[in-house]
Amino acid sequence: MKIPYLLSLLFLCLPLEPHAQVFLGDDADFFNKKARLYQRWLDAKGYGQVLKVDEAKLAKNGMELELWLSLRTTNPDEGAALWNELQQTLAEQEDGESLDETLYYTFVRFMEIPPAQGNIQVYLPAASGSGYNPCFYYWIWEADNAIQQKKRINACKAQTLNIPVELPRVEQAVGTSEVAIDKKRSRQEVFDAVLRYARQRYEQPREGCEERKPEVEQTDFNNEYVLKFHVSDLCREVLTDEEQSLWCDFVELWWGDCNDMRRERLEFTFHYTPTDDGYLLTGSLTGKFGSGVYKPRSSGYMDMEPDFEDDFLIPYVNRFQQDLKRYLERP
Repeated sequence: MKIPYLLSLLFLCLPLEPHAQVFLGDDADFFNKKARLYQRWLDAKGYGQVLKVDEAKLAKNGMELELWLSLRTTNPDEGAALWNELQQTLAEQEDGESLDETLYYTFVRFMEIPPAQGNIQVYLPAASGSGYNPCFYYWIWEADNAIQQKKRINACKAQTLNIPVELPRVEQAVGTSEVAIDKKRSRQEVFDAVLRYARQRYEQPREGCEERKPEVEQTDFNNEYVLKFHVSDLCREVLTDEEQSLWCDFVELWWGDCNDMRRERLEFTFHYTPTDDGYLLTGSLTGKFGSGVYKPRSSGYMDMEPDFEDDFLIPYVNRFQQDLKRYLERP
């Protein structure tokens, strides 16, 4: 009977590792050349009026290639409008291919990499000229033979963070000149330091804020390029003029601690960009408040903007940036 023989032959012809990945780390020069070609393709298609190539970079120990694109504006509203218009233009074409598919499959074809080993990240440049604005991102990749995306398009009511950090400097043994130390401080080391600072700042008991237990909670562990965390159950952190009610004063006379001051919640996003003198942290801080009588769920908090923006939130963001900068620049 020939069927078992034919099945065995077919099995031998199949690849043993259908999902094996290719090491890409030796081809950086090739990818940089192709990134310039990709920009020419964007320009030829008319997409270059909206998008420009920032860089092609290797990730995951050389097993993944990332193409970073940026919008040609720093205004969140304009950026969202340009991106949505570009998507709509592609959707109306007869071939029916989406903008995500067009950008991504052209990318992997130019770079000559397996579709599962790449991703495109689209960002909005920060108005300061360094880093990106966290109010916009759009990530594209392929999984299970289908295009995937994760996005945030002008969705935040947040204060912008921009913290240039210079490396500590020490005097040399001879003479008075100074040199930078810790020349290479990795993204993960910096993010860990930011989390340590946040825990030291927010998780300590505060006088007059009984029955509150703030805790720093990291919210996104899947993206090594972005640090996200929030702190809830805060008291008098931003809204410093809060006072408990007369009812709480009465309760404390007879039954002990009482605190009905509004709860605060702070949400942080950080991006890391290395510089010649150290690194730049950009991102956002969103301030929210909720009931002081009960602990609200995440959706139960309201934005501090615009009611508390000028008098409380903006001054707080400025102080926070200065405090964090001093902490990170310590020897």
